[in-house]
Amino acid sequence: MKFNIPPTNLDLPINYDESSRPIRKQAREQYVIEQDRRCWHCNNLLESLPVEEVLNSEIDWSFFPPKFQKWPIHLHHCHKTGMSIGAVHMNCNAYLWQYLGE
Repeated sequence: MKFNIPPTNLDLPINYDESSRPIRKQAREQYVIEQDRRCWHCNNLLESLPVEEVLNSEIDWSFFPPKFQKWPIHLHHCHKTGMSIGAVHMNCNAYLWQYLGE
């Protein structure tokens, strides 16, 4: 997976709900770089699988938007404030949302 360094760095965190798709993509890529390519939740490399606890958790995919599983790396954000938190595996994002309400 290739990540491009954005031409200008964003002032993170960003408000996910108020940001355009290109800005959210730029923020996700910037978090990947700032997190040394590690998942904010499980700390495994984003190019690898999440930790066993996440992989072994039963995810009810009907809770999530139709294209949720399209992208392997997500920009995690707080659903109360809209503010971005970090880059996570898609499965970690689902786990955080379903099991921890984040």
